[in-house]
Amino acid sequence: MEDAEIVLMFSLLMIPAAIWLQLWVKNRREKRRNDLGEEEFENTARAFGSIILEGTAIVGGLIMIIMGSSGVLKYVLNFYNA
Repeated sequence: MEDAEIVLMFSLLMIPAAIWLQLWVKNRREKRRNDLGEEEFENTARAFGSIILEGTAIVGGLIMIIMGSSGVLKYVLNFYNA
């Protein structure tokens, strides 16, 4: 395999992983909601840890989506340009 195909393979694998991360954060937030729709935490340390963890997952997932889609786009442009 050439480098372009390897980059395409990793780009295509990265996109579902990023979508899974976004869904994981969404499900995690929904599990914490009470009857009024507010998020409940046991203590401040849990809230702070959750904010850091979920924020990192969201930003990381978005970066993975951008990198994955740009890898696919780069492959398509190189394939049809040559």
